[in-house]
Amino acid sequence: MTRKVFTNTRERWRQHNVNSAFAELRKLIPTHPPDKKLSKNEILRQAMRYINFLVQLLETQTSQPVGHSQTALLNLLRGNMEQLHPTTHLWNSDTEATSPGSSCESSEAW
Repeated sequence: MTRKVFTNTRERWRQHNVNSAFAELRKLIPTHPPDKKLSKNEILRQAMRYINFLVQLLETQTSQPVGHSQTALLNLLRGNMEQLHPTTHLWNSDTEATSPGSSCESSEAW
């Protein structure tokens, strides 16, 4: 019984973190109206479209192709996120608390 309660608590904590991450991502996606309710699937799809739009915008402004490597895009996003939230590192798992009962110390866990 104790194990079931512990597992349920850990799952609630995990789900809360996932929902918080989606809420933060949702704040960065422009929509009309701004408070439009989006599903998690819609948030991810809109985020991908918005990132592609921003990459195209950068390409037209610089007249040079922007590197589409994952590293280049992540570095761009990290820089923008730090400007928006200088004390929050959403993409850096080293600063996140581990889940209750987690035995994993590595950020490479997943």
